[in-house]
Amino acid sequence: MSIYDFKSWKNRVMNRNDITSMVTHLTKPDKVNLEYISEDEVNIMAVDNLIKILGDRKILGSDTQKGFIVGNMAAVCFQDAPFSGIIQNVEYERQRRQEDKYKKTRYCGIGLSFSKFHVFSQGGRPVIYEETKKAKEMLPKDEHWRIVNFHIHPDDTNIIDWTHEREWRAPIEFKIDWGLSHVVLYDKVCWDYFYANCPKEILKEIHGITMLKSFLM
Repeated sequence: MSIYDFKSWKNRVMNRNDITSMVTHLTKPDKVNLEYISEDEVNIMAVDNLIKILGDRKILGSDTQKGFIVGNMAAVCFQDAPFSGIIQNVEYERQRRQEDKYKKTRYCGIGLSFSKFHVFSQGGRPVIYEETKKAKEMLPKDEHWRIVNFHIHPDDTNIIDWTHEREWRAPIEFKIDWGLSHVVLYDKVCWDYFYANCPKEILKEIHGITMLKSFLM
């Protein structure tokens, strides 16, 4: 088992291009029928939701009705992936939304990134990828929010695999410190809208901003 101090841990992360020291929460428009609006409109409405989240200084957790959370406790979801991996997940979701058989929007290329240390301090942990029934037998009920259903078999037509998200979750809600928040936007159109509409006191304090589309070749 490796034990690091902060400096050596950061050095370990910096020497890999497939891992990161941060986790990212991606959001989407709030309570709207997305079937009849364009992708650009979806993103702008997601920026509106992002600005509201920053103003409220918290991210509310999803539950069994709003998301894929197991158990009775809500949880906030994050992806443990570098921005190059985040944009690939975002583009895949865009592709799925364009298919007639799939209209559900899970997230857009709009959100917030935080240090793993900050998320861990608020109870955030990596999820447990396992078949839900088996995972429930292993974990106490107050940890069921960490379960993500996982089922793969070469002859199975009902494969369930979300491991590409390397998900973390934090229970109930996640409190936001503007100075520790890194804003994630899809493209310059989103940046222009965010800059014009986000309160200036937030813009002065946020840790930084990344436009995901710049990672596309």
